[in-house]
Amino acid sequence: MTEWEFCVPLVLKMNSQIRDFFRVTGTQEPHFQEVRFLSEEKELCWDAIEPTGVPRGWFELSRISMQDRVEFTRDFWLTLLPFHPKATRSLEEFFERLDDVAVVICRQSKEEPWRAELIYSLADNSSFFRGLPPAPEEEIEGTMRELDAKLPRDYQAFFRVHNGFGKLTEMGLLPLEDIPFARQQLVNLVCHSEKMLRLGETQIDPASLYPFYEEYGVGGLQCFMAEWYPGAEMGNVYFSEIDYTLSDIRDRKGWAENLAYPTFLEWLTAFLEGMNGLP
Repeated sequence: MTEWEFCVPLVLKMNSQIRDFFRVTGTQEPHFQEVRFLSEEKELCWDAIEPTGVPRGWFELSRISMQDRVEFTRDFWLTLLPFHPKATRSLEEFFERLDDVAVVICRQSKEEPWRAELIYSLADNSSFFRGLPPAPEEEIEGTMRELDAKLPRDYQAFFRVHNGFGKLTEMGLLPLEDIPFARQQLVNLVCHSEKMLRLGETQIDPASLYPFYEEYGVGGLQCFMAEWYPGAEMGNVYFSEIDYTLSDIRDRKGWAENLAYPTFLEWLTAFLEGMNGLP
């Protein structure tokens, strides 16, 4: 039996929701056929794991202690993401709530390639977050050219951390390759509908919206809006597919309540905190 013909037992020191999501056995149908938590494989070497496609930096992360993984990943985020007085502090507080950052590779069948994920485990067992490997610089630049829009710098910087990110079972923050299609879908949806896209009583051109987060099951998208610059860069608003309305941005005091954010980082920290109506 080779190392590819078995699944390492999940002896985890992290919250139970993670163990349940990455189950490979049990009375309920498992999500995956094979799952490997690299930090549990103490004798693993790079030559053995390189064929799975896991980033080398993530492999090195899996070799250090849980506390060091949390601290190293926190510093990595704060180095790559622009400083924002409120958001940066919120990110620091998010990492203070973690008990582990685990490197996982998984696949749903032996015919599929392995997929690497970074798992953020909340110590209070309330939730967990998942991130895919970062995007290459040329892919970030290529997608920005294809969109022909100057999307916020903090948003572009996050692709250097994760190209796809989500909470629990949903990878709601769209990877680069999905953004042009999601935008075209939104434009087509509005253009072929009898409803008008509205912000209050004002009609909005759907082409001014750039979706970056999909709220599964409720027909909602968080989008950058080219017609709204609350600061130096595009702000982002919530689009409801139910009634074709956008966040009400007329009253600054109500922005967060209406899921409108002047920066991507402010949206991201609200998402990490699970506040303001975000799932």
